[in-house]
Amino acid sequence: MNSIGSTSDGPSDSNGDRIRRKWMVALCDSVKMLSLVGLNEKDEETWALASHLLNGEKNVNKLLKYVSPSQSKKDMGKALSEISKLAPQKPFPDSQKRSESKFTFMDLFAGIGGFHIALTKSGGECVFASEIDSSAKLTYAMNFGVVPFGDIRRFTRNVDGEPLSIREIRETTPKADLIAGGFPCQPFSKAGVSSRNHHGIAHGLLCEAQGTLFEDILLLARAHKPKILLLENVANLSVHDGGNTIRVIRSEIKKAGYEIFPRWDDRLRNRAWGVIDSQGVVAQRRRRVYMVCVRKDLIPKYGEFELPDFTVPASPFRLRDVLAMDDISEREKIRKYAISSNLWKSHLKRERAHIAKGNGFRIGIMNNLDGPAPTLVARYFKDGKDCLIPNKFDGGPPRMLTPRECAFLQTFPKDFWIPEFKTPAYKQFGNAITVKIAEKIARKIAKQYF
Repeated sequence: MNSIGSTSDGPSDSNGDRIRRKWMVALCDSVKMLSLVGLNEKDEETWALASHLLNGEKNVNKLLKYVSPSQSKKDMGKALSEISKLAPQKPFPDSQKRSESKFTFMDLFAGIGGFHIALTKSGGECVFASEIDSSAKLTYAMNFGVVPFGDIRRFTRNVDGEPLSIREIRETTPKADLIAGGFPCQPFSKAGVSSRNHHGIAHGLLCEAQGTLFEDILLLARAHKPKILLLENVANLSVHDGGNTIRVIRSEIKKAGYEIFPRWDDRLRNRAWGVIDSQGVVAQRRRRVYMVCVRKDLIPKYGEFELPDFTVPASPFRLRDVLAMDDISEREKIRKYAISSNLWKSHLKRERAHIAKGNGFRIGIMNNLDGPAPTLVARYFKDGKDCLIPNKFDGGPPRMLTPRECAFLQTFPKDFWIPEFKTPAYKQFGNAITVKIAEKIARKIAKQYF
């Protein structure tokens, strides 16, 4: 975590940069203090612990049990006392206004923090974050002053991968009012549970979600009973694995004590259930499922939840306007982001071959900039074929989007810190959520339930 680069194309010394540098100094000092009492300063989890301590996490003793169960309480107490005196201002994009804290949240499968922005602006305070990708963790830390912990299963499972008890999970993770996460879409199977029952092995939750990362959300929800679960997933969730995936999700969330919104209607085929298209807020065709799960006891008092309206406007958002938001000149963009002549020739050759066969590969050359961009994907860094901007100067190879343009297509703020290197930046924005979608949902949740 101590390898800090500059933004690829952002301002060089903004107020946010100065706050970030001061926070980073305090973080390094905190890690040093923790290393003096036996923690490994090369371990990313030590950096995660230090950042949560700097942010004044009230449930520090729980996190300490996870990171350093054998450390001397006396020595650790001294270190914590010294860390608490540092109290640096926490980074957050200058352009985004924080709301007064009204609720706490856990950010799981956090990526680069799309939910963090949305929930913080709606009055949320992050008490715990988890993300497995090291590059994404750095981006998250540089923007929010929180280094996410790694694999969430280290908090919810034992060394054999078996779920911990509710009591054990409560002892090692902080309580939160809301859990957010864009969890991976994995097929569910009864085989694992059946096998464990056959062999007489205890397995915590007796559910069909066994062994999937969705189960870890359920484990945390059962342990802490947050008011809300805010979940995001792929557009075809309702038909994934022949409909079995969504059947298990709905069943297990209901067993955990929550109702899912929007309501499921068995009379419909539900192919578009919960799907929101980002074209309602920005010039990108991006369809994703959003689920708001409300604890059942809250519904009689606060009512059912209805997703905000995200109707695509009659006059659509234009990719042209998004490109203009990045103030690098078009000539400079061509110089830095044009694909090579060899790659361009390869794209054209492959496209001709597939057209001849009547299938597959097509180049996403954006000759019409007055419409939306296609869906940003994590593999975009490989060849850019999904969205290429024509070279209007000399007819040469087209260019890829700049990382900053990708950020704007996901509605991240203009002063969001971006990695210096293009590959991780493209992957991160391809995996991210559209912030304005999450923000609109989060504001409505906060107004209705907090």
